[in-house]
Amino acid sequence: MKYRSGAAFRQALEQRLLTRSRDRGTSLVRLRKAVVFDRLLVRLAIAAPDRWVLKGALALDFRLGERTRTTKDMDLVRGDNEAAATSDLIAVQAVDLDDFFTFDIEKVGAPGEMLEGVAVRYRVRAELGGRRFEEVMVDIGFSDPLGWKPETIQAPDLLAFADIEPIEVPVLPFEQHVAEKVHAYTRTYGQGQRSSRAKDLIDLVLVKQLMVLDAARLRSALVGVFEGRRQQGLPDRLPPPPTDWAVPYRKLAKEVGIDPDLRAGYAEAAVLLDPALADRATGRWDPEQASWE
Repeated sequence: MKYRSGAAFRQALEQRLLTRSRDRGTSLVRLRKAVVFDRLLVRLAIAAPDRWVLKGALALDFRLGERTRTTKDMDLVRGDNEAAATSDLIAVQAVDLDDFFTFDIEKVGAPGEMLEGVAVRYRVRAELGGRRFEEVMVDIGFSDPLGWKPETIQAPDLLAFADIEPIEVPVLPFEQHVAEKVHAYTRTYGQGQRSSRAKDLIDLVLVKQLMVLDAARLRSALVGVFEGRRQQGLPDRLPPPPTDWAVPYRKLAKEVGIDPDLRAGYAEAAVLLDPALADRATGRWDPEQASWE
């Protein structure tokens, strides 16, 4: 850390975030939350090494950069239980990295069933230099056993100006991430009610456009997720989204720079996923050719 006071660091950080927001057209709130996520992840790595894996929208953001939709949540999966998770987050508050950040973390209960795989939620308030900086949520799910080996990716390099290195983060294997996204997209609730999460289709379209996937690993992950959760059978094609997704889909699509038409988004996702769901995909998904090669 090159700054000697929290006030000096905060002033420099806020100016750099403002400049980045103006230059790249990225939401300033998004950038502020990204800094909080970074500082929180470093503390988690110290207080709870090897006991958590990052998943969800933030993990996708780390893979795709600022092309992804804005998120205020950090999703983690663990192989233990709520008591252990709470204990680790209490320990996080005591970690001092000499970066002038402090954290206040409180449990706020369990989200509704529409947030798939989430068992407990925590509110995280970050202060910088003794003043409120930003607030985020941490959602944690539990799986025993995890059944896969985490991958490692580097978080964005937001604090290099202060001589702070980016953290290496354990994340859900990418094909597993996509399989869980497909499960959330297709899941029904109660008396056959479909998910209201248009954001899942947005994420699948971005994956189709930007990411390489291995067919065998994706198929294995799809089978494992659908069989393991026992909530619905694995479909042989991607079902169309509910028509009432049109408005929220359009809004999110404009944010990430893709076609805002819901039907077009579904068609794109189906090109990627229908062959995998029907067990016909081979080789690797080539996003430039938009085909399995």
